[in-house]
Amino acid sequence: MSLPSRPIIDSISSIENLDFSRGFYNWFASSDRIGGSSFILDPNGGVRIVCSEGGWKLEYKPLIKVSEGECFTFEAEASCKLMKTRFCGKTGELDFLSTRVEVLDENRNPVRIVFDRWIFGDSGEPFIRTDLGLWRCADIRLTGSKDLKRRISFFQVPKNGRYLSIVLEGRGEGESYVRYLKLRRGIPIEIESTYHPPLLTVAPKAIVYKRIPLGSYAAKFLRIGDLDGDGRIEFLFAQNEKIGPGDIYKHITCLTAIDLDGKILWQIGSPSIDNFEVTSDLPVSVYDLDGDGRCEVTCCMNFKILVLDGSTGNVIRTADTPESYAGGGYVEGPETLFGRINGDCITICNLRGLDNDRDFLLKDRYNNIWAYTDRLEMLWHYNGKLIHSPLVYDIDGDKRTEVFVGDALLDHDGTPIWRIDIYDHCDSAIIYRHRGRLILALAYQSGGFHFLDAETGEPIKEYYLGHAQVLSLGYIGAGGEQLICGHTFWGGLNQFIFNLDGDIIYAIFGGVYGWIPVNWVGDGSELLASPKGMYDCYGNIVVEFPDPHIGSIWGPKVFAYDICGDAREEVIVWDEKYLTIYTQKDGAKPRYRFDRKVYNQTFYGNGNFTGYRIELGET
Repeated sequence: MSLPSRPIIDSISSIENLDFSRGFYNWFASSDRIGGSSFILDPNGGVRIVCSEGGWKLEYKPLIKVSEGECFTFEAEASCKLMKTRFCGKTGELDFLSTRVEVLDENRNPVRIVFDRWIFGDSGEPFIRTDLGLWRCADIRLTGSKDLKRRISFFQVPKNGRYLSIVLEGRGEGESYVRYLKLRRGIPIEIESTYHPPLLTVAPKAIVYKRIPLGSYAAKFLRIGDLDGDGRIEFLFAQNEKIGPGDIYKHITCLTAIDLDGKILWQIGSPSIDNFEVTSDLPVSVYDLDGDGRCEVTCCMNFKILVLDGSTGNVIRTADTPESYAGGGYVEGPETLFGRINGDCITICNLRGLDNDRDFLLKDRYNNIWAYTDRLEMLWHYNGKLIHSPLVYDIDGDKRTEVFVGDALLDHDGTPIWRIDIYDHCDSAIIYRHRGRLILALAYQSGGFHFLDAETGEPIKEYYLGHAQVLSLGYIGAGGEQLICGHTFWGGLNQFIFNLDGDIIYAIFGGVYGWIPVNWVGDGSELLASPKGMYDCYGNIVVEFPDPHIGSIWGPKVFAYDICGDAREEVIVWDEKYLTIYTQKDGAKPRYRFDRKVYNQTFYGNGNFTGYRIELGET
């Protein structure tokens, strides 16, 4: 049913009845099932929506006239108790309560975020896109059972934005309650969003250390490590292709190991540059899994788990991948097209309390995760709504890894310690200790940014700012202060800087400027890398790369690694044509090195390879 003609409000002060104190004046209700929903005014204020099936919507009739670049804060006090918590976009099973602001153009159509070309830093996705879909940076979206509390979003009106539309929407059996909504001009006063001068006015200039031409084996998925035991790092490229519908069935078609001179050490499969692009992590790891002092390659190919000799690519050990299991059927539905899984990513961990990490996790895309020993013995299996890259950390101090899998924290034996219920699925997570408390921070797509007590799962803070894509922890603040960089992606690019209390201290609207921390200066601070240079946390470019990568079909990616051995890190940029290593022009002696578990590199945040600062001379 279409909404009747909508009046225009020129002043935000003219908005009235967002608390339903005048009943449904200025509101228009609809339901996609006859008798499926009831809208009830609550005697304590607000509106209750009781839904037995289908979906419902309440739209505020007046449109609020605005100008692009204006900032607003949107607030909702709401709760919900929905019977199902399943998130499955493929089947349309999306039980939720949404209180949101939509931005419309002069023709009263929703604004779409489209760029002529990508001019920003690393996207926080494996890929880049110039069409990010409809703007959706002010959507407070809940699922499951959520207590009544005040939740906020703030935003900047994007290009072509002319009107704001306020919408309540929900789906699924259960009850939702909205006590009030508020819209006010400006963002919270404690958050800075105006220009901030660069933190560094002088930094070592970048020079090209090496530029390696790549062959038809080039791939966006890259792993780094000493494959042949010569004390120098090598590169391992993994190509892939999709073999089923959606984004959940892909397999590795070719593995190629090269040295720093571009010499091919070994290759498995048939290379094709058509298989360069990747839309997720792949099940490949470079790590000394068996503890013999030499790196192995652990991977999945042709429904087999393989442990390969890093120097030759010869098979050391093999086992079948796990049998497919429907699990909850989250996000894109059950991943059961094939009898066994292709594998989505591999994460190294220590589940048995050994002296070193000798176990690993293998998952499908969204539903199942399995734990293995270095001998390819299965330890346990869990099914749930998974994070892209599981976060591994010894939370309880027993020298065995706990695993955050996206909707639960698992003990080393796979037993859930606690569970959470947040809308959508988790893209990235970080963990850190602050003021004696272990904190887990999550980027949960449309479900927002969340800070939790890592030991209990109890919520600390939450923000609804768009499609929360990436979180990265680094010494990126003034004087090397440890801060958190967060990005949104689909529906609007924004960059937010959080302190360790979980407070947002700086906001950049309309762009993202790197998330890979780099020990570039060596003074204990870090910069954020992008393919064209390095930024401070305020989006100021501090170091520009000479002869940057341009003209890539699929876009370049970036990573950091100490290749030259001086404790500072180089920046690695690669695309389908070249791999470039940038290093510092000066020969300054650094004061700090950073310890990172680079073998757990991922496209999705740095939770598993956060750098911990160590002063040189310390043991």
